[in-house]
Amino acid sequence: MEQKYNFADNGFNLFEMAVNEHTGTHMDAPLHFSADGQSIDEIPVSNLICPLAVIHIHERAGNQAEAQVTPDDIKAWVAEYGPIPDGACVAMHSGWENHIGTPKFRGADDKGTQHYPGFHVEAAEMLLEETNAAGIAVDTLSLDIGSSGTFDTHYKWLPSNRWGLENIANLTQVPPSGATLVVGAPKHRGGSGGPARIFALV
Repeated sequence: MEQKYNFADNGFNLFEMAVNEHTGTHMDAPLHFSADGQSIDEIPVSNLICPLAVIHIHERAGNQAEAQVTPDDIKAWVAEYGPIPDGACVAMHSGWENHIGTPKFRGADDKGTQHYPGFHVEAAEMLLEETNAAGIAVDTLSLDIGSSGTFDTHYKWLPSNRWGLENIANLTQVPPSGATLVVGAPKHRGGSGGPARIFALV
């Protein structure tokens, strides 16, 4: 970010920014992992205000860096809270936000391979086949586990014109069911994603 005008000399502040779309808390648009999926400006606003379903795998992730949301986790959530709501965002709470600012957040080993939780591709397939969920979200760097080199979940989920959120936080402050998620996504034309300001109404 470069300051072009400052208040002391010009009476106003103005900055010019260069932004990597996929950094910090951000959205993956369908275009991110598809040839012709929706760009971020093409995602309907109606898909950005949605029911939130939080699946907690933090206990398993505490002992297994690459714990994954599985079909069994989704089945257990449905058994307790009912069907995944239409248009919902299904979020993984692994507790990984507790590692922000530490080497464990990326979990890189001696070879540089990263290790952190994500969605199993079979869970993404189940959501595609059995629900009308609009998005999935993770409190880690990627929808896939850290060591993935094939990005199976990205390639399964995003080309269906559904979106993903990465590096979200504070999922312990919302209930597993019943909250409404509001995704403040950018809308630059043709974008494959972008930093997002996300909040929940409880």
